Amino acid sequence: MKTKSWFQRLLSTYLPIFYLVIFFLIFVFFMTVSQMSRQQTAKANDSYAKYVMQALESALQNIDRVFYRELDTDPDIQAFLFRKEDTGESEYLLNSRLANKFKTMGVSYPLIHSIYLYRDSDRRVLTSNAIMSSDNFGDHEFAEELAGGEAPYTWTGVRDYRLFSFDPLTSVVSLVRKVPLQYESRGFLVINVSVSGIRGMVDEMATQNVGSTGVYDALGKAIVGSVNDNLQGMSLVKSSYMMWEVRTGLIGGSAYGVILNFFYGWIALGFAVILLGTVGIVFVTRRYTSPLDAIVRRIKSYSKSRSKELAVMASGQPQFFETAFDHLLEMANLYTDVHHENLVYRRKTFFIELVGGERRIDASAWEEETGRFGMTAGYRELGIGILDIDKYPGFCGAYSYQDQNLIKFVISSVVKETAAEMRVAVWSEWLENERLTVLFRTEEPEPGLRSEVAVLCDRIRLWIQDNLEYTVTIGIGSVVEELGDVPRSFDEAEEALTYKSSAGMNRIIAYSDTERGFQLDSFVYLQLIRSIADSFKLRDADWKIKFAELVDHMRSRLFLRQDMVNLLQYMIFHISKEVWDLPVPYKEAWDRVTPELSGVLKDFDTL
Repeated sequence: MKTKSWFQRLLSTYLPIFYLVIFFLIFVFFMTVSQMSRQQTAKANDSYAKYVMQALESALQNIDRVFYRELDTDPDIQAFLFRKEDTGESEYLLNSRLANKFKTMGVSYPLIHSIYLYRDSDRRVLTSNAIMSSDNFGDHEFAEELAGGEAPYTWTGVRDYRLFSFDPLTSVVSLVRKVPLQYESRGFLVINVSVSGIRGMVDEMATQNVGSTGVYDALGKAIVGSVNDNLQGMSLVKSSYMMWEVRTGLIGGSAYGVILNFFYGWIALGFAVILLGTVGIVFVTRRYTSPLDAIVRRIKSYSKSRSKELAVMASGQPQFFETAFDHLLEMANLYTDVHHENLVYRRKTFFIELVGGERRIDASAWEEETGRFGMTAGYRELGIGILDIDKYPGFCGAYSYQDQNLIKFVISSVVKETAAEMRVAVWSEWLENERLTVLFRTEEPEPGLRSEVAVLCDRIRLWIQDNLEYTVTIGIGSVVEELGDVPRSFDEAEEALTYKSSAGMNRIIAYSDTERGFQLDSFVYLQLIRSIADSFKLRDADWKIKFAELVDHMRSRLFLRQDMVNLLQYMIFHISKEVWDLPVPYKEAWDRVTPELSGVLKDFDTL
């Protein structure tokens, strides 16, 4: 790579500074003009906020006045509230007529989302679509709160409304009026105005001179816009009728509303000054760096033929050796770090290949790799043990990521120290987050690795139990004599851990001690499950005794977790099949609890 000349270095240093100063002055000028523009925009925002508030007040007051008049004069509302039956008219016709009136009013005033009338005497609610009990009404909580207290004087803040409990929620603001107005209240009328309608109304009034418009209720909750809007030059208008606020202003950080009026003469003059300054810097830099570049060229030419004369380079360019030495140190440190990381990666990769059987590893490959990792290569017998942290989700929830790593380091250290006391060589790696895989090996034929591993693992388990807040379950595979059989021992240790669900936690499970209880007595278990399902269907209390018998059977043998899951899923299936013939309430009750039963089968640790 070609080295930059001193002329290029100084030019690349001074020109950016020169341009930075120029652009800073331009920025100051822009900000001054921007501030003046914002002041003008703030005035426009204030006028616009008043206009929006007046429009909202006018629309909502019209709705208020119309319904106030209806409450005073409409005989149907009085008949509904007082339940006047002496008129001889069907209550169905009265309700239908009121519902049609509500629909007509909704058409006349597009902002209206819904209307309903509440009768205190029997807690009935009449809407434009249905009449129902308050308990079945989607706005039950709001209606009952009004029935037990005073109606709000003005429009409510933003709230959620729905006609039925299964309908989606809609954001509305509401006006509540007790009826009749001048006598003892027999109920109330609620007019809901759609927040989306108010938002659409404000959007129609929006102009390009306003960066953002927000409407907020008395509690500061956003009706239009966002509570977190970062507005600059904000104008605020508050309504004495609705107790709402309208806020308008520029969106923070934007250049909206900034008017920049430049005269072409000033622009040309500015560019001319920048050009002259650039030419001046280039000329002066060239004049004073030419001698330096000539010296550097001579030093480079000389160093090619006389590499021992590095001192001359130092005198001509004092920072040369300092820079070169720092660079060499940096490269050496980088190489050391990369080598260490690569060694750790290769060590774990080789261990995975060994226990996983991904490639054939003979004695020569074993000696070569263990020598590279600083380990002894001798072995007579080998075996795999896997330490599984019990209740691992709770372990993750109780400790931070750093504390988890610290505890795992402690467990690894305990394994190494305990093995060293018993003169057993170990190689351990965390191949999974909750499992530490350990390769045990010994060169001594007596007393044998099989008995040594069992004692060693139990000592490790007891130490963790006594000194840490969590326990481990250890699965042990068979002892082998050949490297090619290590994957089999690893698979056996993994399979031994699958019996943890029936055997329990905080114990040693050797593969040689396990048996497949499910396969041995599968017919007996399936017959027992069918009997449980039949008793459950007939509501015979014997199903509990039979279920306890099934659990006792599973406890009496070591079961694979998947066998236990399959057996219990088969039981749930048969009970569901039998319950399906029962009346609907029984089926509904069973359908409600079935997902919980299935969820337990996914998450349980032990029987």
